[in-house]
Amino acid sequence: MQHITELIRSETPAAVRETLEFMLYECSLDQAPDAADVGQWRGILTQRGGKFLPLAQICSDWLAEEGA
Repeated sequence: MQHITELIRSETPAAVRETLEFMLYECSLDQAPDAADVGQWRGILTQRGGKFLPLAQICSDWLAEEGA
């Protein structure tokens, strides 16, 4: 997951959204992130602020859906 975390730290909002949607809702279970990873991503996106805040909300929604 380190490469995904780096992408979330450095890419544009559009690239991050596409990656999040894939990782959270489309990828196979063996590739899926755990709650700790998603929580870390949410923190990074919150810190980035602005256009990244809706993406942090996607992470929050996923965590709530997963009961994490």
